[in-house]
Amino acid sequence: MGLLARAIGAKPTASSRPAWITAYVAIAATIAGDTMFSGDSFRPTLAWLLWSALAIVSSAAAIWFMRGKFAVIRSMPIELNLFLGLLAASTFWSAYWLNTLIGLTTCLQAVIVALFLAATFDWRELLKIFANVIRVILIASFAIEIYAATFAHGQLGSLFNSSVQNAVLSQGNLFAGQRIQGIVANSNLLAAIALIGVIVFAVELFAKNAFAWQSISSLTLSVAAIVLSKSAGIVFASVAVLLAAVVSLFAEGKNYETRHRIYRITWVVTGVVMFFVLSFRREVFDILGKSPDMTHRTYIWKRVFSLFQQRPFEGWGFTGVWQPGVHPFENLIVINGQGYFQAHNAYLDVLLQVGLVGFVLFAILLVRTFVRLWRLAVHHSSSLYLWPLLVLVAELVRAITESRLIIESAFMILILFAVKATEPDELLEARTGQIKLEQLQEFGRTPITKAKIARR
Repeated sequence: MGLLARAIGAKPTASSRPAWITAYVAIAATIAGDTMFSGDSFRPTLAWLLWSALAIVSSAAAIWFMRGKFAVIRSMPIELNLFLGLLAASTFWSAYWLNTLIGLTTCLQAVIVALFLAATFDWRELLKIFANVIRVILIASFAIEIYAATFAHGQLGSLFNSSVQNAVLSQGNLFAGQRIQGIVANSNLLAAIALIGVIVFAVELFAKNAFAWQSISSLTLSVAAIVLSKSAGIVFASVAVLLAAVVSLFAEGKNYETRHRIYRITWVVTGVVMFFVLSFRREVFDILGKSPDMTHRTYIWKRVFSLFQQRPFEGWGFTGVWQPGVHPFENLIVINGQGYFQAHNAYLDVLLQVGLVGFVLFAILLVRTFVRLWRLAVHHSSSLYLWPLLVLVAELVRAITESRLIIESAFMILILFAVKATEPDELLEARTGQIKLEQLQEFGRTPITKAKIARR
């Protein structure tokens, strides 16, 4: 760990080394949770047990290394506390109280990991951690896809139990022109991780937080994973991320009136584009190779909304992932003989599980976190502070077609950003005399081979 510590300019103290190890294990555990639950039901395999062990170990280690830093709890914004409190309180009126308790345990792991990361690392160190974890996932994903396509000649079963239904790690589609799944065994999840990779590797390169060749090669892998996973939802999320990046860059350094004129124009243009996408959705989705109903999502949303209407204010009770065999989720959505266990829309899932009250609290949490991160990205001259904003934008748009914003790694990221964004300016890096656009122009004129890891 000494090399890693020196790479980010941190002092390689005895106490910091285990914290770094814990950070990697903690994030790996939350992403492993995404992997274990990426099927439409819990998989009764050794993989589920492995995730459980990782979750327990990482949570316990996170608590241990947070000793003396529990003051971070006071940094949790009131809307986050109220929302988490409502999730726990829903146990009392839940239609499946035992399953709500199970859902709360996975929620608790995400909270613990997020608080540990927020209390222990600054934004630059977090960028390094996320970049390295995603790098490993992408390399492992392409290694598995190459093996499946070259040597397995087709499906590659689960590493733990290939006899379990749906436990397919790879379809071996890398050279067949079909969607790849990677080590996370889910095309949409792989695309989402790759999009976050594009963001963190681009900022890593611009902020000189790693060697240039490292960031560029990782960025190339991320783009390739997005293209090969063929996720329509991530295409829209990518457009939103690009728009947010451009607007935030051009808004920096402008006076209040000019900034807000840019924002108003952006909202109008976004509204017009969304109107045309909805009006010509058949043609748009034909281009993306998808059906106009986004692979049965409109049917799923109608079924979920009809269920929400039965308990509009309090909801049915928090569960996170819908758990098979539990009323009313069992047989609620069955398409072509396959059961679905999520609303495929995080906002609709919040309405279903904790009702209108929970939805309002969740919306306030999202808006306030977005505003804090936007101000940080626009008002600070360092490109480092772009990555949390852009990752949040990606997750918010992704939440329109997937429910992962309220579970596992996406939920952990949301809590981390909500807490970290409340830090005082004194804890941020020093501002430079140039806005980011000027730094970007200067960076473009610098030979890429000279881009080294930033020394702080």
